[in-house]
Amino acid sequence: MPIKSLFLLISMLFLAENLAAKEYQWSNKLTFLGFLKQHNIPQKTYYNMDQDDKELIQEIRSGQSYTIEKKNNKITTIKIPVSDELMLQLNNTKNGYVAKYLPIPYEIIEKTISIQIKNSLKKDLYNATKSWYYGKELEEVYSNALPLQKMKKGDKVIIFYTQRYRNGKVFSSPQIEACLIEINKKPFYGFLMEDEKYYDSLGTKYKRTYHTKFIRPVQNFKRISSGFTHRRFHPILKRYKAHLGIDYAARTGRAIVASSAGKIVHKGWKGGYGRTVIIQHSNGLKTLYAHMRGYAKNIHRGQNIPQGKVIGYVGTSGRSTGPHLHFGLYKNGKPVNPARYVAKQSSKIIKLKGKKYNKLRKMVLKYRPQFKESKSRTIIKEESKECLNCLKKGA
Repeated sequence: MPIKSLFLLISMLFLAENLAAKEYQWSNKLTFLGFLKQHNIPQKTYYNMDQDDKELIQEIRSGQSYTIEKKNNKITTIKIPVSDELMLQLNNTKNGYVAKYLPIPYEIIEKTISIQIKNSLKKDLYNATKSWYYGKELEEVYSNALPLQKMKKGDKVIIFYTQRYRNGKVFSSPQIEACLIEINKKPFYGFLMEDEKYYDSLGTKYKRTYHTKFIRPVQNFKRISSGFTHRRFHPILKRYKAHLGIDYAARTGRAIVASSAGKIVHKGWKGGYGRTVIIQHSNGLKTLYAHMRGYAKNIHRGQNIPQGKVIGYVGTSGRSTGPHLHFGLYKNGKPVNPARYVAKQSSKIIKLKGKKYNKLRKMVLKYRPQFKESKSRTIIKEESKECLNCLKKGA
C-alpha cells in the first residue's frame, strides 16, 4: 500500500476513534433528570430552562432514538428528538452544558395514489396501500358531505400526500395535501389549507367530523392561555419554542372531565406535568390531562370511563406557573392539535375570502393538471425528486 494511502487510512481511523456518534434508544423507565445524572450532566441544565421547554421534555417517547457524540471519549453533543419537528440539543461548552431546541433536519417527499373503485373505498384503498389510514382520513376530510360508503365500481379516488423522511426512513404519518373523489363522474375536490382544514375548489370548508368525538375537558375556564404549535421561532428570544397541547386557564379546583370515552392507561406523577391522567381512545387516539391538583374519587388505571366523567381537578402540580389544565391529544403516539378535534358545533357555512382564497386558487391551479394526468392511471405511488423542506443536516 502506498505511504500516502496508508497515512490517510490511519488518519481516518484515528478520527473515527476520537470523534464518534452513537445511537441509543430512550428507556421507558428513564427520566430526563435521571439521564442527566447518568452522564454526569449538572441538574441545573434542566432547572434553568423556561416553563414551556421543561414541559416539552415530557414529550420524549419511550423507544425514541437519540444520539451522543463524543470526542476523545468526552461528550460533545447530545441530540434528543422530542417531536416530529424539534430536537433537544445539549452542547458541552467551556462554560458548561447549553440546552436549546432546534428543527429536526428532514425532507418531505410528495407521493400520489390513484385508484378506481372495484369493491368499496376503504377496502380498495387498503388493498392498494396495505393501510387503513387513507380511508379513515378521507372520511374525515369529506365528513358527512359525501356518501362515501355508497361509492361503487367505476368511481375514482386520487390522493396527493406528503411524508417526512429522515436519513432515508419514514418518520411521520402521511398528510393529505389535495384529493379528489369522483362519484358518478362528478368530481369533489379537497385542499388542505394553513388552518389544518379542508376546502373545496371554490373555498367552501368541509365540516370535518372525527371517528371519535371530543368535548372540552374543562367546561368553565377563563381563557386559553397557550395554544398548540409544533415549532415556532420566537422573534424576541431568538430561539425555537413549541407547545404540544392546549392550556386552559381556570380556577384551582375546577372539574376536569374525560374529553371522550376510553380507558385510563396512566394515573400518577409524570415529571414536569405533575399529577397526570392519560386516556386511551379508539382509532389510536390518546388524551393527556396534566398539572392536576388532585384526582377524582374511584379513578384508577385500567378503568373504562364514559365521556364527561370527572377525572380530576385543575391545579398547579409539576412545573406550572399558575392554575391551568394542559390538555394534549395524540394520534398513534404523535401529538396533534386538539383544536382540530375539540371544536364548537356550528351550522354556519364557512368560505375563504381575500388572500386566503387567492392562496387556495393557486393550489387548485397547481394540482389541476396533476389530477387530469392521474385519472388515466390505475394506481400510482411515486416519490418526487423535489425536496420541499431541505433543512441542511446538522442544522
